[in-house]
Amino acid sequence: GIVAVDRSGRIVLWNAAAERITGISSSEALERLATEVLRFEIEAPEGSGERSISIRRGVRELWLQVTEAVMRDPSDQVAGKIYTLRDVSADRVVEQAKSDFVSSISHELRAPLTSIYGFAETLLRRGELFDDIQRRTFIAYIASESERLTGIVDALLDVAELDSGDLQVELATIDVGNVVREVVESVRSDSESSQRDGHSFRVDLSDEPLNAEADRDKLRRVLTNLVDNAVKFSPSGGSVSVTGQRRSGVIELRVRDEGVGIPEEERERIFRKFYRGSSSMLSGGTGLGLFISRGLVTAMGGRIWVESVEGEGSTFALELPFENESAAEE
Repeated sequence: GIVAVDRSGRIVLWNAAAERITGISSSEALERLATEVLRFEIEAPEGSGERSISIRRGVRELWLQVTEAVMRDPSDQVAGKIYTLRDVSADRVVEQAKSDFVSSISHELRAPLTSIYGFAETLLRRGELFDDIQRRTFIAYIASESERLTGIVDALLDVAELDSGDLQVELATIDVGNVVREVVESVRSDSESSQRDGHSFRVDLSDEPLNAEADRDKLRRVLTNLVDNAVKFSPSGGSVSVTGQRRSGVIELRVRDEGVGIPEEERERIFRKFYRGSSSMLSGGTGLGLFISRGLVTAMGGRIWVESVEGEGSTFALELPFENESAAEE
């Protein structure tokens, strides 16, 4: 956007790009003071040069990068100024997301590393003070936290592969029902041995075979993430259900929780990289799980979405292509 003001600060030029960026028409802006129109002091402080300024456009906050040039008359007096306005709101969002991610991933990595270091250091320095049972308990914690750390690193590698387009999937005909049972049993076991106890799990799969063309390992990771999230956001004693059925050409799986639900305006954003909704902030996390899940499901030729009612819980649903029947007959 290009904005020109005279020596008194009144706007004499307001181009079409300035209209698009600010939502203010030239007829509203011309002959008025720039500070009245933009509601901020557009003139740069001495020596500040290029700078970023925040303005409101309805309910949105816009960040503009402002550059100033001085116009002088023949007597070298200031005759006016020209400002260029560039909308950098998207850049600010990305930079803030990166900053939040670095902060959250540092926290996520530090927690298991602290536990691993603490237990290992204790065993090294004072191992003789503990009996075999206690030492095995310490080693079990080290193994568990190492597995957690590996999961975080794997997630980062998944993101790198998705971003670069290098993600490889090995499609084969698999029994989706078996994968569902394995995942639920694993999460149930983890839940019972941790502080997330009290949840009940229900698996409801149709009697007909649920054979799909999918990558077994990647499907397991997607389902583990969805069931883990369902446990995380369900109240203590809540129920988590996983259902599966064959529909026209696809196998449909649905993971339902009894949590607080997801606001309508967040239901698409939760699949974005680094995005963590208001309820997610209460339970930590890297903001990568659903982004990775959508990427893996899409790579397998399927789709994933969420249905939610605030206060009544959420249902994450995914579809995978049904096995190629002609190939199965061969």
